[in-house]
Amino acid sequence: MRPETLKPYDKRPPSKLEMVFSYLVVSIVTLLGLLILFGAFGIDQRFKLPLGVILVGYGLIRFWMLKSRFGHTGDKEESLEKPDKEEEKNLRNQ
Repeated sequence: MRPETLKPYDKRPPSKLEMVFSYLVVSIVTLLGLLILFGAFGIDQRFKLPLGVILVGYGLIRFWMLKSRFGHTGDKEESLEKPDKEEEKNLRNQ
């Protein structure tokens, strides 16, 4: 069995630095995609639309993924302290 102090990377709550860095990268990528779409850089017309759409799409999808991961940080901290009903049954049956 795994001790409670050693939690897998995806189960531990993210630090504030990780959250800030992740949202900062997402906003930079999305902003860069919008700037490319509106023609702020001297990119050829053939490449402007596909590259801008790809960057904006990636930024939005990544934002949605981060929101779903970081949105439940408070719930995870509580669930690590208090076992689920199913886990209690397993502990009792041992």
